[in-house]
Amino acid sequence: MDIIWEILIIFQANFIVCISAQPNPPKIHEGWWAYKEVVQGSFVPVPSFWGLVNSAWNLCSVGKRQSPVNIETSHMIFDPFLTPIKLNTGGRKVTTHKCKHTLESLLSAY
Repeated sequence: MDIIWEILIIFQANFIVCISAQPNPPKIHEGWWAYKEVVQGSFVPVPSFWGLVNSAWNLCSVGKRQSPVNIETSHMIFDPFLTPIKLNTGGRKVTTHKCKHTLESLLSAY
């Protein structure tokens, strides 16, 4: 009978630890990347260096699929004939969030 109580206590302790554990939020790189070399007195790599700073962005250093994109609004031209952007999500739900200076879209699982 004592073994059952020990197992029950261990199970309960594990359960409490599991339900109270919080997943680590993803690291957000807000505030350190920019299109300028100096932000608040600190050197910040310009777009061509982003791929060297963070391995997840290595394509930025070779000039392919760069993100974020430097949009210079002073050079923008309105085109009334442009069609809306269409995303093919394969029937999956898309959730978009605004995160200060970015938009993040997440696709649901199938």
